[in-house]
Amino acid sequence: MVGRTISHYRILEKLGHGGMGEVYLAEDQQLGRKVAIKFLPPEIATDEHAKQRLLREAKTAATLDHPNICAIYDVGQEGDCSFIVLQYIDGETLAARLRHHRPDVREALAITEQVADALKQAHARGIVHRDIKPENIMLTTGGQVKVLDFGLAKMVRDPQIIDADTATFLSMPGTLVGTLPYMSPEQVRCEELDCRSDIFSLGAVLYELLSGRKPFEAKNKAELIAAILTKDPPPLTDSGLAPEGGGETQLVCKCLEKTAGLRYQTISDLIADLRDLRKQYESGHVVQRSTTAPAKRSATNTNPEPKSSVLGGPRLGLLAGAVAVALIVAAGIYGLPFRTPKKILLSDAVSPNSAAYDAYLRGKVNVSSENPENNETAIKLFQQAIAANPNFAAAYAELARAYSIKARLFAPGAEKNELNEDAEVAVEKALAIDPNLAEGHFAQGLILWTPYKRFPHEQAIHAYQRAIELNPNFDEAHHQLGYIYLHIGLLDKAWQELEKALAINPGNTLARFRLGQIQMCRAKYEEAFQIFDSTPIEKNPGVGAYKSNALYRLGRTEEASALIEQLLKKYPKDEGGLVTSVKAMMLAQAGKQREAEAAIQHAVEIGRGFIHFHHTSYNIASAYALMHQPAPALKWLQVTAEEGFPNYPLFAGDSNLDNLRKNPQFVSFMEKLKQQWEGYQATL
Repeated sequence: MVGRTISHYRILEKLGHGGMGEVYLAEDQQLGRKVAIKFLPPEIATDEHAKQRLLREAKTAATLDHPNICAIYDVGQEGDCSFIVLQYIDGETLAARLRHHRPDVREALAITEQVADALKQAHARGIVHRDIKPENIMLTTGGQVKVLDFGLAKMVRDPQIIDADTATFLSMPGTLVGTLPYMSPEQVRCEELDCRSDIFSLGAVLYELLSGRKPFEAKNKAELIAAILTKDPPPLTDSGLAPEGGGETQLVCKCLEKTAGLRYQTISDLIADLRDLRKQYESGHVVQRSTTAPAKRSATNTNPEPKSSVLGGPRLGLLAGAVAVALIVAAGIYGLPFRTPKKILLSDAVSPNSAAYDAYLRGKVNVSSENPENNETAIKLFQQAIAANPNFAAAYAELARAYSIKARLFAPGAEKNELNEDAEVAVEKALAIDPNLAEGHFAQGLILWTPYKRFPHEQAIHAYQRAIELNPNFDEAHHQLGYIYLHIGLLDKAWQELEKALAINPGNTLARFRLGQIQMCRAKYEEAFQIFDSTPIEKNPGVGAYKSNALYRLGRTEEASALIEQLLKKYPKDEGGLVTSVKAMMLAQAGKQREAEAAIQHAVEIGRGFIHFHHTSYNIASAYALMHQPAPALKWLQVTAEEGFPNYPLFAGDSNLDNLRKNPQFVSFMEKLKQQWEGYQATL
């Protein structure tokens, strides 16, 4: 490229390269200034996704105008060369600086504060950077910080800014993006990210500035993932700590909390503490370069309390030393604070360097994404882990979970029973090896509460309760327990469990969606709509069905109809028939009986066999009730109750069923349902 002219830019020299771009110094011949040009490397120049990502970087960064963000001047393509033109920065990366100079505390705080100021503007525009690291932080010759490379940045608040194709590429489930040593736990788990992930990454950078080493280091990728998810960094023993007054340890500690809800909740809060701390050093109130080590935090601390400002609170410190592999497995690799450490019963210890452990960790990254490709990958990895260590209880538990997910969501009818049987065998092996494995009891709950087992509510509830007893910070166990409570009409209990799940993991969008379902059961349709409206439909098409139902219940029928048609166009398969069943209700209420019955028939055809068909069958019953057809309405209500959804408060309060209230068979049905509900209230 050197010596060539691209558009009106003459290439002068190569500045650097990475996996997604090569950067050259060039001269803008029109304006007579130096610029930096980033090209896709030749080996992926024909990759359409890579081109989209390069253009996304330009579009994203171009919306930002801040002295600490590298400016975007231009974007273009000439032949096969896609490129963006950036501000040329005369200086060096923070990574290069750290190789020959370790800053003092004031300098470290000043650098971090400038990066945080840049992120403040990005976060205000709904942009998460997702790749904050020393290589993406430039230091100019004048001492100014410039944040580079918004190539991984993601819009989290206003997805309409990004075109649909790019949004799909951004949201590919289970895609691990970023730079591993600086990733947040939720980023490692391929979960939905918000600004708190950038705060974690910036905390990792500050740790490196203060200590001269990365907070998480390991011999291989599997160990590094385990460290990020389950270990605290070594103590900052030589980071310029003051004997008493310095707050950098507490500040770093709060940035690097495993649970996002315990970190700084906004970058502005972090900036305030950075400035206060820097002023303390500048005023001489804090003496630098003390070798006093911070106090250690107990791994069994059961009540970590988030502080509004770490500077005014007690010193938290960082946990020293390694965490035993048995505890890593016991924690389920969820990256949450430990409650009571427990030993995993294995005949042979699982070494962090073992093939079994490596396959297990990689399987954990894949299993939670719940898409077909990642599900198959997870199954193969857990099978590899078990082949390498036949007594690996946690691997059996996660394999059971993966089998259950495949049976529920992806497998054709002929394979479902076999997969469910395989899942039962795997979870039995897990619990035979370790009866006190939280993940084993969680997987048991998943397997039990299915059409295959005919939804034994109480057994599944006990399984999830046992998982929570063993690991109180198991957010998905709280979520699934709350989901069962919702189905059997224990709405207050459901709400409590879902709130616990969200307190542990605010990024659990499905748990938030369930709160909207509870409000629908309570006939609080406006509150339900607000929850559904704030949940991305792309992540769960079922949200759209519930959103249209809420609009219909609010009398906003035109909006509901438009949304239904949009959903059926975008998701023509309508798995489970839920959207079609909402359409049937609306047609029934509008007096369009023939069209309503056709929609009902279609919903039955496409929905039968789906794990949550009971929601569709309830809507079908409602449609028949609206058409004054009590016999089929009662038939479908009985199907609903028998197949997993005996929600007495919903049945008792839904105005769509009012035409049935005086029907003797309905009255008898409701009396039995009420007795069952009262029994659940008394015993669960």
